Amino acid sequence: MARKKQRTVYVTKVPDWKKYQGMTDPVEQENAFREMDYFVHSEISTKDQVSKFRKWVKEASGWDKDDIKIILKNPDWRFSSSAKYAWCWAKVGFMPERLSNFYEKRIPEWLERGREVVEEQAVKKVEKPKISIQERMLEQICDLCGDWDDMLDNFIEKDKITLKDFNPEKDLKVYQGGIIKPAHAKMIKDQYESHLAEAKESLEGKCDQLNEAYSFMDKKMKKDYVGFFEKIQLACDAVILTGKATRKQRKPRSRSKESIIKKLKFQVADGDLGIASISPTDVVYANELWVYNTKSRKVGVYHASNKDPRNMQRQGAGLMVKGTTIQDFCTESSMQKTLRKPKEQISNWTGNAKTRFAKAFDEVKTTSTKLNGRINDTTIILRAF
Repeated sequence: MARKKQRTVYVTKVPDWKKYQGMTDPVEQENAFREMDYFVHSEISTKDQVSKFRKWVKEASGWDKDDIKIILKNPDWRFSSSAKYAWCWAKVGFMPERLSNFYEKRIPEWLERGREVVEEQAVKKVEKPKISIQERMLEQICDLCGDWDDMLDNFIEKDKITLKDFNPEKDLKVYQGGIIKPAHAKMIKDQYESHLAEAKESLEGKCDQLNEAYSFMDKKMKKDYVGFFEKIQLACDAVILTGKATRKQRKPRSRSKESIIKKLKFQVADGDLGIASISPTDVVYANELWVYNTKSRKVGVYHASNKDPRNMQRQGAGLMVKGTTIQDFCTESSMQKTLRKPKEQISNWTGNAKTRFAKAFDEVKTTSTKLNGRINDTTIILRAF
C-alpha cells in the first residue's frame, strides 16, 4: 500500500525551523515554543502529536524504565491535550525546562491510568472455562426437562394434569424456536430411560421397595405414570428418525485419476513386438479397454458394465481401477483369446479405429475365455475407448 504523502501546504505560517534548531538560550527557547504553539495546534494532527510524545517519553524524558512501560499503556487520547510540545521537540531538538516539568507533574496521573489498563488487559487474558458440546447441549435442554418435571409433579399431585394433556412431541418442535435436533433428543431419551424402567417395575409390583415407594399410586395412576415416560421416549424417537431421514448423504470425495491408478502394475513396452502401453490414467472411466499379455500371448477386451457415452466421467460409469484390478466391467462380454503368431497379429490392435480392434478380435480363431480383471507386469495396455 502506498504511503500517504506528508502535507506540505499549510494555512498557518510555517515557523522558521532552522532558526529555532540552533537555539541554546532558555529565554529564546521559551519564545520559540510560544511561536510554534499556534502552528502545531492549527496544522498538525493529534495522531502525529501523540506519536512524537511517545517518542519523547522513550528517548528523552529520562524517566524510570518501568514507569515508562506503564505510562505508554495509556490510550492516545490521554496525551492529546499536551502532546504538541513533544512534536515541537522532535522538530527543533530541545524542550524548555518548564514544559518537561509540566510533563513530570502528570506522571502520577498517567501511572494510575496505565496500571488500570494493565489490569484490564490481564483480566481479558484470563480464558473463560471452555464448555464442552455435551455441556452446552445439556444447558439447552435443561429448561424443557424442568418444565416436564413440573408437569410430572402436577400429575402426581392428584390430577392437576392428565396424561392426555401432556404432548412432548409438540414441546420438542416448538421449544426455543425449534432448536431440538436428533442429538438433543437422544440426550433427553437417555435421561428419562431409567425413570421409565423404574415406572414399569413399579407397575409389575414385584419389588417390595418400589411397592412401598409408589404405594400412594393406584394401578391406573401407575399405568399413566409409565405412559408419561413412554410418550417422552416416543417423541424423542420421532425426532431421531426424522433426522436420519432428512440427513444429507455425504458426497464421496472425488479422487484424481493419478491416485486411482498409482498401484496398478503393467508392462510399459515390449521391444520385440514393437508395442507400448498407453497412459494408465486413460483406463479410468473408459467404456472399452484392450490389453495384451506378453507372457500368455492373450489379447483381451474389457467392456464397462455401465457405459459413459458422453464421457462425463461420473462415478459408477465406465471402468474403474482398484489396486491392480480392473473393476466395473461386464463379465459376460469381456473376453480374451490367444494369439498363435503375436509378431504378425499384434499390429492389428494399433491405431484409433475402434471397429478395427473388434474386427481383428473376431478374426482370431482360438477359443475365447472370460477375463478376471487382473493386470500385472506382463500386461500391455493397448488402447482405451
